[in-house]
Amino acid sequence: MSYDTYMHHFIVLNFFLLESYTAKSILSRSAPVCDDVVKCQQKSENFDRLSLWYEQISNVYTNVNELQFMNWGYADLGEHSDDNTGYYSKKLYQQVLANITLTAQNTLEVGCGRGAGAAWCVRTYAPCSYVGIDPSRDVINLCEQCYSTIPRLSFMIADPKTHLPFQNESMDVVLSIETTNIFDEIVAVKKFVDEVIRVLTPNGHFLWCGLCNVDGSSVLIDYLTANDAFIIKEKVNITRNVLHALDIQSNSRTDFIDCYIQPADQEYYRLLAGLPGTQLYNNMQQGRAEYWRVVFHKK
Repeated sequence: MSYDTYMHHFIVLNFFLLESYTAKSILSRSAPVCDDVVKCQQKSENFDRLSLWYEQISNVYTNVNELQFMNWGYADLGEHSDDNTGYYSKKLYQQVLANITLTAQNTLEVGCGRGAGAAWCVRTYAPCSYVGIDPSRDVINLCEQCYSTIPRLSFMIADPKTHLPFQNESMDVVLSIETTNIFDEIVAVKKFVDEVIRVLTPNGHFLWCGLCNVDGSSVLIDYLTANDAFIIKEKVNITRNVLHALDIQSNSRTDFIDCYIQPADQEYYRLLAGLPGTQLYNNMQQGRAEYWRVVFHKK
């Protein structure tokens, strides 16, 4: 697949996901080539707002009992109860790991958030080791504060766009939950994929879930698919289940934003939370974007 094809998917995905919203760069900081200086500056500023939100959640709000997870969640279509315990976010991890074992495996989670998913995976699946990485020192500090006593679990400051600080072929599984925003340029995608290939053992797995085009493509997925080092083991459209989880959790997430986020920032944070009526939610509901989970097997 050519560079132009990658860029086509990259631009189309971002256009459809955030077509009419002022913050048009949740999924990308900027295109590699931008002739409009003002637009490029706006995209960079919106990426910085996303980073600020991420930092704010760790710095300002440290009650892990109320906000354990940051992903959108997964719900079976017959479920309707929101107990505000991260139940549906755990189910998203279950879905991504549905046919992959973590037991006795060395596991790396890229973009570990507040650490609750990593802690739940260690307690549930008993891996040999589980490392969560994030470029934010504050996020990692919070993870260590909350989960440092759990055996086999550790956290590390690392930027997946530049380097994964692990030995060659040292990880059996690399996990990425809703981290599309990390890979803002094709250069970052290429570097990340090269690093995943390097640290994964032969027959290891890279597991991913997040927003895609309506055909399940994205710049990261397409690059991985075209890479001879991987084959796709599973690729499943779970859009309806993610939308249902967002519906179920909408009241509790709205209450959280109303309580802890300044009024001037609430619209932006509702978008990031995937609340019904926001652009990201509407794009999925109206068929302009989809949410997929994909399992890549390293040859």
